[in-house]
Amino acid sequence: MLNALRDKIQGLMGMALLVILVVPFALWGVSSYFGGASTVYVARGHGLRITESAFQGSLAQQRAALEKAYGKNLNVAELSSQKFKKAVLDGLINRTLLLRDADRAGYVTNPIELAEEIRQIPAFRVNGHFDPARYQALLADQGLTVPGFEHRVRNLMLLNQVKVGLYASAFVPTPEIVRAVELFGQQRSIAYVVLSPRPLARKIPVTTAEITQYYATHSENFRLPQKIRVAYLLLSPDTVIHHLHTKVGMAALQQAYQSNIPQFTQPAMRRVRHIMIALPAHPTATDVAQAKAKLVAIRARIVHGTPFSVLAKRYSADQSSAAHGGSLGYVTESELSKPIGKAAFALALNHVSAPIVGNSGVHLLEVTAIRAGKVQPFAAVKGKLTQMVLRERARHLIYRLSEELRNAAFEHPHSLKPAAQKIGLPLQESDWFGQTGGGTGIAALPQVVKAVFAPKVLAGRRNTHAITLGEDAMLIAHVIARQPARTEPLSVARPKIIQAIRQTLAEDRVKHEQGVLLAQLKTGASLRVIARQMGLVLKAPPPFEMVAPKLPHALVEAVFRTRFMKGHPVPGTASLSRGRQAVFVVRRVVMGKVDPSSARYLKLKQSFTNDVGVEVYLAYIKSLRERADIHTHMGSL
Repeated sequence: MLNALRDKIQGLMGMALLVILVVPFALWGVSSYFGGASTVYVARGHGLRITESAFQGSLAQQRAALEKAYGKNLNVAELSSQKFKKAVLDGLINRTLLLRDADRAGYVTNPIELAEEIRQIPAFRVNGHFDPARYQALLADQGLTVPGFEHRVRNLMLLNQVKVGLYASAFVPTPEIVRAVELFGQQRSIAYVVLSPRPLARKIPVTTAEITQYYATHSENFRLPQKIRVAYLLLSPDTVIHHLHTKVGMAALQQAYQSNIPQFTQPAMRRVRHIMIALPAHPTATDVAQAKAKLVAIRARIVHGTPFSVLAKRYSADQSSAAHGGSLGYVTESELSKPIGKAAFALALNHVSAPIVGNSGVHLLEVTAIRAGKVQPFAAVKGKLTQMVLRERARHLIYRLSEELRNAAFEHPHSLKPAAQKIGLPLQESDWFGQTGGGTGIAALPQVVKAVFAPKVLAGRRNTHAITLGEDAMLIAHVIARQPARTEPLSVARPKIIQAIRQTLAEDRVKHEQGVLLAQLKTGASLRVIARQMGLVLKAPPPFEMVAPKLPHALVEAVFRTRFMKGHPVPGTASLSRGRQAVFVVRRVVMGKVDPSSARYLKLKQSFTNDVGVEVYLAYIKSLRERADIHTHMGSL
């Protein structure tokens, strides 16, 4: 169900939108926006209240999510901007209004679809399969319960139902699509020449005075930033594992095996299909009895030979599985709701159950295949167990060594050699790197660069503090060599200056020649004749469309910006890479062929419909906001 939403979101801004939309619902839920005892509101309207404390909590969550998604590529300053805060608040308002309207409109979420959606979340899957133990562990780490998390995912699915419904209502008139096909499929025939500064640059003389003047007026181009080299000690499982005995006793391996049995166990699975009669949100005993009666009658037909799949397609309220004869595929017991899972895993193969009351409906179940659970034998995972034991021992050793390393680095602040000798770690050295990044190894880590360029570390040649690199790794560095910022000498910069002067002068000459050539073409001269006179290569590629990978992009853009007059070749120019200039003549234009069954027609129709769908969706949100008469208080943010 969420695929339609995922398909709409592309690119960097799309990713940011995805984080802003999905993360709070997937991890905290809409209820988190309304908790707290604060009575200070940042947004109010008809039926809408968003407190300052709730907003601040959401803001912190959004920042953390974006930092995790983009890492060092994220501009942290933007996360404190008023623009970012307003975007977060607008997102809260929009989602609250959409959920409220979806509830009023009677949107519901099928529990089977909900379970399937959660099973597909990558974070909960191990080796391509949903892992119930991992699911519960990750939720516990976030302080969430399974029912609470399912409620929040259900909210996200409701939002997507609203969005998909609005997109489906979009309509584009056929003449607009036809015109688009004609334009996108348009082909143009051209001839062109390219003027390059390279052959001219080699012949241009450069005087000493020009070199000196260029060096003086472009001095900032020859500033070399400060660079340093550091020695460092890295404490991680990989660097300390050599302190351990590589042999692990059988008792330790057996204990690790027993402690991690769930990791080596594939749970029992059954292929299940069902027919569901839906129940209202608050069903009465009569509602349940009527649903059971319908299923009893359906079960009787199955027993007398009517295929289960046929009746599922006709009667099941679970449309996603009904289309496949009621099949849910292979599932584990924990993947189903408690009453359904218990019944399915107690049912004999190829037997149909009695009606079973679930969370949102009454079900008939049939098990069509059984896969027994199995545990990988000890011998098959012995190597993995050895590494697990060694890494666990290394983590315990790191805890002790990290304190010793901190103390040794503090007691001998001007060198890491004493700490290296005490801990028994190799002292490593980096290459030269600057403060602006671009280094390799540890020099590519922002937290390391920040620590080693701290004034006390640079000026006093002191050890850095312990720099955390992850859950089980830390590093302490010491500056061992430093190159201060300086200006590159003229004698060294001279070849680059000569090249830059020649390139500039050659590009100016090429632009002049381009202008002369274009003027001649406008008077009716032949490009072929001019090219022969100037010793240029005339190129005449086959007719091409707006997407022409074999031609320079700037040339194609310029060609399709040129207004063509039938029967009259039209000249034009384009600036290419490396100072090159193109002069072309558009000879012929052929409009695209309209075929309603073609892939291009259908693709453009879908693209235009999606664009209209976005407009409908945004207009819908705008109308909700206008009816709610929302007032925000940005001064309190």
